[in-house]
Order: sequence, then structure tokens, then C-alpha cells
Amino acid sequence: MSGWAQFKAIVRKDLIRELRTRDMLVSMILFVLLAMIIFHYAFTVKEGADLTYFTGGMLWVTFIFAMLLGLNRSFAQEKDEHCLDGLLLCPVDRVTIFLAKTAGNLVFLLIIQAVAVPVFALFFIERNFLGDLLPFLVVLLLADLGICSLGTLLATISMNTRSRDLLLPILLLPLLVPVLIAATGATTLIFAEGAGFGSLVARMLFLLGFDAVFFVAAWGTYDFAIGE
Repeated sequence: MSGWAQFKAIVRKDLIRELRTRDMLVSMILFVLLAMIIFHYAFTVKEGADLTYFTGGMLWVTFIFAMLLGLNRSFAQEKDEHCLDGLLLCPVDRVTIFLAKTAGNLVFLLIIQAVAVPVFALFFIERNFLGDLLPFLVVLLLADLGICSLGTLLATISMNTRSRDLLLPILLLPLLVPVLIAATGATTLIFAEGAGFGSLVARMLFLLGFDAVFFVAAWGTYDFAIGE
């Protein structure tokens, strides 16, 4: 079986398992929606208050914490049900496992965002941002790639520890601070001021560089991380 066929088989397995139970997706969606409701009432100090300049921070903090729920849940199932042991016994390149796991986590995160962004716009955005949708989607995808690649690596490292639910946020959140800063600034510019690609180039290039550095680092170390 080729590497591409192995990649598709692992991604398909993860998607089918989640669609059958829907435990992870439902918990992530509920978390995101509840967080938005809490933010809405916590920051609305008076009727008609403009929360547009808070949007970037609220949106990305919500996404990152929702992704933590998904990462913990997905790898806990792999470990507890001994699925990973069987996968490692198969003649599959471990880098292929990393790519497939990252792709699966990216799909789950994009599903959550497809549900969350319209609700978020309804609660917090005062202006029509459909004309700036393309820059927002580029920022969204670049930030998602960094979150999922780094999150997949660290979730793999932490799943073999007894305190994996505690260790993963401690490892992941400090490393995601640069992504949070760049994505928050870019999202706020788009929603508040209607920024085009020109004013967002620096932040997009930073996100692209972050993705490249940590993707290559995860690629090079995943064989060791998953084997320990």
C-alpha cells in the first residue's frame, strides 16, 4: 500500500469513528457556543456597545481551547482502546501517521469554525465583512495549520503520561502565543476596519513562517515522539 493510500486510510478511519460517536465534535461545538454566549454577556456593558475590537482575541481563545478538548479526546481514545499499538505494528511510515492525524484534526477544527464563525458574527460584528471574507479565510487556514501540526505533536508526546489532560495545555499554550498574537491582530483588523491583503501581509507571513518551522520540527521528531 502506498503512502498516499495509508494516509487516506488513517484519515478515513478517524473521521468515520468520530461521525459514528460524535462525542468530540458535539463537545467542541457546545464549548464554542457556550463560550460565545458567556463572552457576549460578559463584555456587553451597555446596550449597543461595539465589541468589534475584542473579536479577534475572543474568537481565537475560544478556538484554541476547543481544540484542546479535541486533541485530548482523540488521542485518549487511541491510547485507551489500544488502536495506536495496532497502528504502530502495521508497515506504515510514522510521518504518514503524523500527516494523517494533523489532517484529521484540521478537518475537525474547520467543522467547528464553520459552525462558530456565523454565530460569532451575529453576536459581535457590527459591519458587513463579507467583502473581507477571503483575507479572513487565509488567516484562518494559516493559523489552523500551526495549531493542528503543533497540537498533534504535543498530544502524541503527552498521551503516554498519567497527567495528559493537564500536560497538554501546559506544553501547547505557551508555544501558541505567537500564533494567537498574529491571528488575533489580523482578525481584529479584518472585522473592525475591513483590512485587505496589503495591511495583513506581515501577519500572514509570520503565520506562514510559524507553520513551516513547527511543521518541519514535528515532521523530524514525530518518529521518536510516537515511539516512546
